[in-house]
Amino acid sequence: MSEKDLPDNYVPNPHSLPYASDLGAPVIRPDHSLGGWKLGAVHTANKHYEERFNKLKQEFEGLAEDYKWNQIIFNAEMRFKPVIGKEYFLYKKSDGSFYLTLFAPHEKIGGNEGYQGKFRLNYDNRWEQIKCGTTE
Repeated sequence: MSEKDLPDNYVPNPHSLPYASDLGAPVIRPDHSLGGWKLGAVHTANKHYEERFNKLKQEFEGLAEDYKWNQIIFNAEMRFKPVIGKEYFLYKKSDGSFYLTLFAPHEKIGGNEGYQGKFRLNYDNRWEQIKCGTTE
């Protein structure tokens, strides 16, 4: 039989078609649900937002810490006019008040007693804490 003599609903290689070729064959519907993709996409998006949130939270906590130290230092007793770029040392008195001095703990008679940290006055009049791995 030639192809012209075959009925319209006959297909010579039905197994290679992406759809049903016989009138009695079940309908093949592609799965268009994007559930798998959505789950992966949601996970990726959530990971991005969580990382961004944690970064912003860390920046905020650092900013709050800087603000706290600046507030303490500006309210601390100092008997000199600080110079921009120079390092100073903050101490806490037994009565709870603070004072700023030029003397590091190893240069001071009281040593580390009440020592809070080393700070530098920036060009914009903000105090920056200088963190170092060793004690003064």
